[in-house]
Amino acid sequence: MANEPCPTILCGLGFGDEGKGSFVDAWARRQDRAPLVVRYNGGPQAAHHVVIPDGTVHCFAQLGSGMFRPDVSTLLSPFMLVEPLLLLKEAQQLASLGVPTPLERTIVSRRCIVVTPFHKLVGQLRELARGAARHGSCGLGVGQAWLDGQNPSIPSLHIEDLTDRTTLSAKLRFLQLVKVDQAEQLLDGMSQPVSSECLAILTALSRRSAVSQLCEGYGHFRQSGVRLGDDSQLAALLSDEQQPLLFEGAQGALLDATFGFFPFVTPSCTRFDNARTLLSGRKAQTYGILRAYATRHGPGPLVSEDPRLSQELPDAHNRNNPWQGPMRVGWFDAVAMRYALAVVGGVDRLAISCLDRLVQRGPLKLCRAYRYQGPAATDLDDLFVRSSDGTILDIRVPQQPTLTQQAQLGLRLTLCQPVYDELPAISSMHTRDGQLSRDAQTYLSTLLSELRLSDDQLGYVSTGPTAQDKLWR
Repeated sequence: MANEPCPTILCGLGFGDEGKGSFVDAWARRQDRAPLVVRYNGGPQAAHHVVIPDGTVHCFAQLGSGMFRPDVSTLLSPFMLVEPLLLLKEAQQLASLGVPTPLERTIVSRRCIVVTPFHKLVGQLRELARGAARHGSCGLGVGQAWLDGQNPSIPSLHIEDLTDRTTLSAKLRFLQLVKVDQAEQLLDGMSQPVSSECLAILTALSRRSAVSQLCEGYGHFRQSGVRLGDDSQLAALLSDEQQPLLFEGAQGALLDATFGFFPFVTPSCTRFDNARTLLSGRKAQTYGILRAYATRHGPGPLVSEDPRLSQELPDAHNRNNPWQGPMRVGWFDAVAMRYALAVVGGVDRLAISCLDRLVQRGPLKLCRAYRYQGPAATDLDDLFVRSSDGTILDIRVPQQPTLTQQAQLGLRLTLCQPVYDELPAISSMHTRDGQLSRDAQTYLSTLLSELRLSDDQLGYVSTGPTAQDKLWR
């Protein structure tokens, strides 16, 4: 067993789906003392899949992904958005898999914003209203709830509001009326005829019985054994120097609300910042995690996308759905990953997942640069670092990013083509003694070199789905 000398913060460096859940599960199993897993951003839209040795799979959305270990606890920090009804379902599913008392091992900040079905319905309607120009959404209402929480003129629920049914009922009814009004405005603004799907959403949103049903559901949540914590209680937990702490991020740096490619972003900060705020200056080890190839679930720039890879590397845990759209796959994009590393301020250690999926795929490719193929533009040198012949070598990190600037960056990226280096195939994953094969080591060393990281910064390699398939360095 190995103990981390200080808290560990895990951040995805891609567009999400980097293997964070599998990392957390494996990390938690290595600790001598029961760890506390802290969720420091995101909400119920996270989909962190963990596979245990018997092949059982669970998708961790709000609970910490280490809870297959029966003494691991979860802390949902104030930066989390919580959907109590989905949290109940997630805990019930875990319990059905033999995981004891998941909610009794869960602490939720009283300040967490609550995602309600009203947010979900308006969010879905807003995405439908965009038509072919969808931003990409998980369809769970997280973005709508986050926006409400930032606007003092819009009613917003917090976990502490669930403790008083009388007050809760009044707040929910007010929130429902506001959301109905927003939905009607969206329908009025549609240029196309209003579809039956949109009208069905408005009908569901307007149901008078919805408030009483929600109050009843939230009552079950309060009685589930989950603990609510105030700021002083959370601070005490996070200052315990004997307590192994892992901060589990959601989504990825390339979806960050500030530095991502707007509008194809998540509403929250996906960098290390929230975790560092929670630690109040306490030293932590930072881990960035990425796949051995590129993926993106839904719309937005993915320069190294290769339709053939999307067919050859289907993702069992990230299938097409009506809101996110298809799971897209491409070759490893060193330009995008260098940008992600710069956005998060660098990492102490790097974790690389899904290396095994590249075995026997034939010669591999690595996207080391881009070529801009769009119309003449005067802003390219503001957005990119370019060579003398115009080849894009890096994406610039703006000191004070704006939505307009990030949207322009996203637009320019859609007009870029990848510049590839061809790499040798990985013919096998392991040697006979269980070490990484020379082919695998060569591929990893190439990635690290392109990311301008040293070989000793590679801390973790995933060569399969379970914790036993992880190599720690």
